[in-house]
Amino acid sequence: MSHPPADISALLSLVVGAAGSLESYIKANQEKPYVPSLDDTEPHPLDTAVYPLDVKRAAQVLEAACAQLCASLIRPNHTVLNKNMNIYQSAYLGVALRAEIADILLDEPAGLHVSEISKRCNIEQGKLARVLRALSSNHVFREASNDTFANNRLSIQLLKTDPLSGYCYHVSDEPTSKSAVRLADTLLDPEWGYSDLPEKSAFNRAFETPLTLWHYFEGKDNPKAAAQGARFGRGMIGKSLANDSEGILTGYPWDKLREGAVVNDVGGGWGHMAMKLCERYPHLKLKLQDLPERTELAQKEIWPKECPRAIAENRIEFKPVDLLGESPIPNCDIFYLKNVLHLMPDNIAVTVFSNVRKVMSPTSRVLLQEYIIQAPVRVPDGGLTLHQAEPPLLPNYGAGRLRQYHTDAAMMVLCNSAERSLEEYVRLAKEADLHFVKVWDLGELSAVEFAPAPLA
Repeated sequence: MSHPPADISALLSLVVGAAGSLESYIKANQEKPYVPSLDDTEPHPLDTAVYPLDVKRAAQVLEAACAQLCASLIRPNHTVLNKNMNIYQSAYLGVALRAEIADILLDEPAGLHVSEISKRCNIEQGKLARVLRALSSNHVFREASNDTFANNRLSIQLLKTDPLSGYCYHVSDEPTSKSAVRLADTLLDPEWGYSDLPEKSAFNRAFETPLTLWHYFEGKDNPKAAAQGARFGRGMIGKSLANDSEGILTGYPWDKLREGAVVNDVGGGWGHMAMKLCERYPHLKLKLQDLPERTELAQKEIWPKECPRAIAENRIEFKPVDLLGESPIPNCDIFYLKNVLHLMPDNIAVTVFSNVRKVMSPTSRVLLQEYIIQAPVRVPDGGLTLHQAEPPLLPNYGAGRLRQYHTDAAMMVLCNSAERSLEEYVRLAKEADLHFVKVWDLGELSAVEFAPAPLA
């Protein structure tokens, strides 16, 4: 079968156009109207901003076009080998995180010689230099002079005070790294590979435990697991920020909901998103429901410290729920489920949908925020699909949206579950008598809205 040659000129044009759009957006910032150097460790106002949708897409086009350009022009064996060896980058990041290298370098703008860093973190200096040199070569840390290392714009994200470092720690350390190497064994096992039971994941095989990951994280009689679970909880805030999860705050018309509308953050953990909604939309009433331990932590520790006004004004209610056997608080205007169903196989996801459906009023809505998986195959516009990239890019933006496929891999490895396509979520909801209303394309972590009856 013959194929047309790679369109290098079109890819180059996309790179130039997308880079120009991002540069213009950053330079339009009044406080710091410039693109920071990679050596700059001072925060930029846009570092934690939620990009507008057109800017998000420009970033995805830039990543996608650069990756496709390299894959097209460079020898295939070179590219495949580099991808295969990415495991060592994660391992080296794990060293930097556990040794708290970014924190050691925090007040050392000129950098520290590796011998001094070695003394402070107790890693042999020759091996430590190799780790930091490899990371610096990939723009994480900076080698200021031979064997002298400093923080830079990327490594500053690894500070232990930054919640993203908790998630990076989770990915580079147990249980993720230890479980990931058992994925092939699990998939090739004639029993486990065909099972959708949560306790038959690569995680279970690696740790030789019948517990699901979340019960393992409860840490009963296992302080290490409890510490990992707490770290994961903090890390998810950092991952949510990096994923632009807060795009839902402006991407969905919360301001159009009635005065006193009730939004239930179902399975919301500590309630990070409920807190953001509470702060931004004072006309909303909030509910936060999760398993008892998480709900108690939110009620007694997190919200009194982070959002006491919501408690004083009686705008937040905390109530535990086990979605596998119980329904949430009834008759809420919005039942908001973020990153809940991707933890579950299909039959359990339908159970959760059904338990929510039982307590919906005729005007209630389910708002499901998850990654929506797109195949790298172009489909007709106007159907059940998200925005597609223009040719010659892959329609799913390829490397520009690669994180959703990596998260799908994490779900497979750790929970024997999956990220899903829009069609799959619509099908599961329909089994619970929920009807598709709209997909809110937010650029990365999108949202799907369902109603208890078809809309006229």
